[in-house]
Order: sequence, then structure tokens, then C-alpha cells
Amino acid sequence: MLLTCPNCETVFRIDSERIGDGSQAVRCSVCAHVWQAEPPMLVPEADPGEMRSAVGAVLTPLIILVMVLGIAIGAVTQRATITAYVPGLIGVFDKAGLTVQPQTDKLQIVDLKADYAGDTLRLRGKLMNRSAVYAHAPSLEVTILSASGDPLGSHVIQPDDSVIRPAMASEFFTQIVLGEGLEPTVTVTMRADPVAGSSF
Repeated sequence: MLLTCPNCETVFRIDSERIGDGSQAVRCSVCAHVWQAEPPMLVPEADPGEMRSAVGAVLTPLIILVMVLGIAIGAVTQRATITAYVPGLIGVFDKAGLTVQPQTDKLQIVDLKADYAGDTLRLRGKLMNRSAVYAHAPSLEVTILSASGDPLGSHVIQPDDSVIRPAMASEFFTQIVLGEGLEPTVTVTMRADPVAGSSF
């Protein structure tokens, strides 16, 4: 143990057994000052079981908090996928101010066909889900342009299904009355309108 003379501040290294369990009078060999030296305070060894329970008492709530935060963040970021499986949750997200929008990057318009019967354009096609999870079907916007590129109109239509299973397609169909003799260009695009949910 180390002893420091309170008078001249000289530090001495001595065997702690020479002090014993009680205080001991000692004399500084440098300045001859005498003082009472106290034995070193012994720190009891911690019981490993107590340490584990103390660490567990701190870590358990922390782990639970991290898990709850992770679930909450995952639910918010993946709400489009979650509500495709459980549509009743759309209202919950709406009430929380979190709109649910279709993930159009996972969908593709395929088999688009247009034919005319007199002045009526008949348009049909499919909306394909290319992902491995359920997906909300977005509204589709049909834009009609004349041969010279002038807009003749646009219509919003809905696919047959509101939710599309993985690797499956939902059909859509519409009829639009046009003027006789037109040869328009027709495009179909997916809209990013929020998914409508049931309120409760």
C-alpha cells in the first residue's frame, strides 16, 4: 500500500499487513512527522450472480425498448406491405397521419390491348405484381392523345382487384367513347393516390 506523509507529502510504499486492522502510528523518515495511518479499505468482491442480475435488470428493459422501436419503425416503413395483408390497418395508419400508397415500383402493366368499335375505344390489360409479397393495386390513368399529340382526354380506372398476390395479375377494362375516325395514342400509367381504407 502507499502512505503519504501529510506534512511533507512524501509517498512511501509499505506492506499493508504492517498497519493491521486498526490505525497505526507512523513516523515519516524524511521530516520526522508522526501521524495515524489507517488500514486500506477493502472492497468486497462482487458476487457474480448479483452482477448478472444487476446487468440483466438494466439490459432487459433496454432490449425490450430497442425491439419495440424496431417493430414500430418496420411497421411505418413497410406499411404498404402490411396493409396489403391486413387492409383493416389502413384506417389505423390514416388516423396516425401516415398515408398508405401503392408500391408502383413492384408492379407492371402487361398485355395492354386496344380496339375500336365505331366511336368506342375498348382498352384492356393486366397489372402484374412482380414482387414476392402482396401489393395494393393502384388507380390507373388512361391518357388519350390525338395523332398530332393533342390531349383528347384522360380517365381514371381501377383494376379488378384491390390487392394483387405475388406473381399474379389483376385485369382491367374500360370503354371510352371517342369521335369517329380518330386514331389516338393511348397510354396507361399507374397513379400514386393513397390507398382508401375503411374508417372505424
